[in-house]
Amino acid sequence: MPLSFLHTLIKKVQQSNALKNASWLLIEKGLLLGSGFIFTIFLTRYWTVSELGQYQYILALIGLLLPFSNLGLNSLVSKELVLREGDTDKILGTAILLRLIGAMLGGLVYAVLALWLVPIELQSLFWVLLLAQLTHAFGVFDYYFEAKVQSKVSAVIRTCVGLSFMLIKLFFVVNGMGITSILLITAIEWLVLGVMWFIVYQLYHQRVRHLTWCSTQARHYLCRCVWLILSSIAAVIYLKIDQVMLGNMDSNEAVAFYSLASRLSEVWYLVPGIIVASFYPALIRSKAKAKCYKNQLQSLCTYLCWGAVIIAVVMTLIAPPLVPWLFGEQYSSVIMILQIHIWASVFIFMRALFSKWILIEDIPKYSLLTHASGAVINIILNLWLIPQWGAIGAAWATLVSYAVASYIVLFCFVQTRPMAFVMTKALLAPLRYVYHVKQSPL
Repeated sequence: MPLSFLHTLIKKVQQSNALKNASWLLIEKGLLLGSGFIFTIFLTRYWTVSELGQYQYILALIGLLLPFSNLGLNSLVSKELVLREGDTDKILGTAILLRLIGAMLGGLVYAVLALWLVPIELQSLFWVLLLAQLTHAFGVFDYYFEAKVQSKVSAVIRTCVGLSFMLIKLFFVVNGMGITSILLITAIEWLVLGVMWFIVYQLYHQRVRHLTWCSTQARHYLCRCVWLILSSIAAVIYLKIDQVMLGNMDSNEAVAFYSLASRLSEVWYLVPGIIVASFYPALIRSKAKAKCYKNQLQSLCTYLCWGAVIIAVVMTLIAPPLVPWLFGEQYSSVIMILQIHIWASVFIFMRALFSKWILIEDIPKYSLLTHASGAVINIILNLWLIPQWGAIGAAWATLVSYAVASYIVLFCFVQTRPMAFVMTKALLAPLRYVYHVKQSPL
């Protein structure tokens, strides 16, 4: 029976371009996350809890810059490339330049804020990281391969660069190097990845020199993505602000505990993104076929929801032995934080589908409204809970804000209510299944 199921699964993967695409991305993320976990384990053995917390705090600050370098263009570029293949040069060239401008403006703001938010001894290095993050703009080429359902190419690029630099970082950590060296290597890694995108795009498409700026295309992007830009800012706030607030309101140790718990929890968030991105072109094309489209949405949402529930149950049960084994007894405080934080994945998994659905339905402003509600609630709850319960309070704030932003608030708007009902059906799938079994004649 298991062998028969495995054979059927492999056959489906071989026959479906979307599943092949997803499998390559899953392999890539598995390799990178696996090496990332090994690196984190080494950090817990070679660095103090305070050093680890400071390192994670700097990365969280840099993470808040992502909306400025992405400009909410990710899925929009992919959609444009699917629907207007003949305009590839204008679509990519304009998106790259817009993202560079956004990254530069965001970097200038953060360069000033660093005077208050970053320790003096790390400010120069932080500014180097701000310059290096400009290369994130070249990640636009990834969406070309996504639109072509050729994510194998992107997976190979990221895996080769990621694993190579992970080995370099491990070597430096084992040989006693500290935060400064590792962050400097991270900056170099971003630069190398940016160059690789250009090289590989030229090899596959041979049209780098034809990339062009188009004012009409830029206006089209800005009109459509203004809501997505603001939404991305709100999303990053409620995804990353907890570590920044812990660093300023509690201690580096609290940041270290929370970052390890969130790392074990958020590692799973990549799975729905990969799956939904792989099925996104098919959803766009099936939009015209109402019944087929609705069935695809419901099935995908149900699988995402209960996949997350299974992961949450397993992680909750194995957290007590897993955390000390991975990080050591000094990190036992991570256990309870993880057991709370992991349940946010149920809403994040379904949110991945909602994020694509609002683009297909052309209602991007609801991305901002839902993310903003989560950001506001997360900040308020963190201000209330962190002083009392530290990192555990931050975990509760994350769980509640994710549930509100990704599910509850969808009932408040007529346009998003259909997806709220899809999510509700997904959550109630086992009860619906039992009811149908009881109603079915023997």
